[in-house]
Amino acid sequence: MNVDGMIVYGQAFHPFCADVAQADSADFKADFMLSFMDVWVMHGIDLGVRWVQWIPIDHDPVPPAVANVARTAYRRIAISKFGQNRLEAIGLESGYVPNAVETDIMKFTEMPDEHRKVFQIPKDKFIVGMVAMNKGDPPRKAFYQNIAAFAEFHKKHPDTFLYLHTQDGQPQRGEQVNLVAFASAMGLVIGKDYIFPPQHNMILGFPDQVMASLYSAMDVHLLVSMGEGFGIPILEAQACGTPVIVGDWTSMSELCFSGWKVDKKDTVPWWTALQSWMFLPAVGAIVDRLEEAYKFKGNQEYRNRARAGAMAYDCDKVMEKYWKPELQYISDMILAEGTTKREMNGQPV
Repeated sequence: MNVDGMIVYGQAFHPFCADVAQADSADFKADFMLSFMDVWVMHGIDLGVRWVQWIPIDHDPVPPAVANVARTAYRRIAISKFGQNRLEAIGLESGYVPNAVETDIMKFTEMPDEHRKVFQIPKDKFIVGMVAMNKGDPPRKAFYQNIAAFAEFHKKHPDTFLYLHTQDGQPQRGEQVNLVAFASAMGLVIGKDYIFPPQHNMILGFPDQVMASLYSAMDVHLLVSMGEGFGIPILEAQACGTPVIVGDWTSMSELCFSGWKVDKKDTVPWWTALQSWMFLPAVGAIVDRLEEAYKFKGNQEYRNRARAGAMAYDCDKVMEKYWKPELQYISDMILAEGTTKREMNGQPV
């Protein structure tokens, strides 16, 4: 397809396009291929291209399957400082380019009354929001622990409300877990104590402006996950002036500009199928952070600090400070080889 002048190639038979990467790159006359994915899914596959890997690391240490594929990269770029540190700890030098947000869109936006009706978010309650994908069992986003913590917190503070921006898992599909059943087991009543967005829209997607108003309507964004390669919702929420509750491990540590962290000592290490560790947070520790956030409801200093911290990750700033030097570095690597694909095809570099 041609989308606004940009060629978009489709998938063939391999779920991550390994079977067409070389052919598509040649058709595009690309000098290199840049991927943003969990690279272990390409284990044992030679793509036949200069493969620049923009790599998320959400375990500690780097899983062997990730390390083995990362060693084959033409150039490695970590998306978090944590990831860069852990890659270099095993002898894999990498660049660093973080994810970014459009801060002129992701900013405090008053939620229109019609949106409040659609999303059923009350005006007169302390809103805890959680934007996360329902995937995996146990879920990497630690839904069980976060929801259980809210349920305990809610018993003490009935003027609170949980907004779960995710798939509800009912009926259960694929790798999802049934969050409605779990929330009910925790004593929470849907519509009264918590809510999900319209589920079909979770498939269709939400406009950025709607997401900005949702983040802005939250008093705190809760995402104490088992491990994050980056954690874009953490950044988006703070860009909208909403403080966060996160874990003090993996990339979450460096993205908390305004809010509260669950200490790593309040976790249980969890050995995963990738033969490395993630961290399961203690419910009580999350409850304690919710209590702290509750004390600072509406605190403008916290909101200002959240926004100020997120501004360093504005798209234009990340492009100038990180992407342009990194792309120049890769260009110099290719030019040092003597011939680019475009030169081979008779086109100017």
